[in-house]
Amino acid sequence: MALDLHIHTAIGSSDCHLSLARLSEAAHQVGIQGFAVTEHDTSWAPERLECYRQESGLFVCAGREWPTNWGHVIALGLDHKLEDVRRLDELRRLADEAGGYLILAHPFRFFPSASNYLFGPQGNSSTLTTEEMARHPAWELVDEIEVLNYNCTDKENELAAAVARALGKRGTAGSDAHTFTEVGRCITVLERAVASEGELIEELRAGRHYLARRRPNGEYVPFVSLA
Repeated sequence: MALDLHIHTAIGSSDCHLSLARLSEAAHQVGIQGFAVTEHDTSWAPERLECYRQESGLFVCAGREWPTNWGHVIALGLDHKLEDVRRLDELRRLADEAGGYLILAHPFRFFPSASNYLFGPQGNSSTLTTEEMARHPAWELVDEIEVLNYNCTDKENELAAAVARALGKRGTAGSDAHTFTEVGRCITVLERAVASEGELIEELRAGRHYLARRRPNGEYVPFVSLA
């Protein structure tokens, strides 16, 4: 079951103009079975989610991309009414209470510049080894790491994959789509079909998935890290 685990829409992300109709069209066009909608500003209400599932015929779950003190975190399985969570340790506590799942999104975006959330404040970030980067306390507060993001450079994705491997994590993939053409560029492929957000979380926890990206000819190829 091919899913894009990082999608934005005009409904809940102010920097995105992707309509729900166009999102459905894109998903069907590229051959994925669904996605996690991870809005910046507000999560979808259950009523909207169920209506869209029925209309689109796709698997959809409503997550949220939270800006925290240690970067952007995709949260699945949390109450859609949550507001103003800005610390990763607090988001972890809420996820544990709700049985939710946290993915640290694009952790090496802009690395090694000062704009990188995790290592930017360190003056020597460009000299850190994979083992040293893997000691950052943020990794212990998330369930997974997004290692394949269409809006990251190959180097940024490779660094994320290397750290994930050092930590024994499998990684996830998502396009971080804000436009029609970005949908399904990077996907997480589950070994089993799922019908609910809870089942998706169960499969991710079990590591029954692999990552793939779409070539210009439309073919999906498994992601193999070179780092």
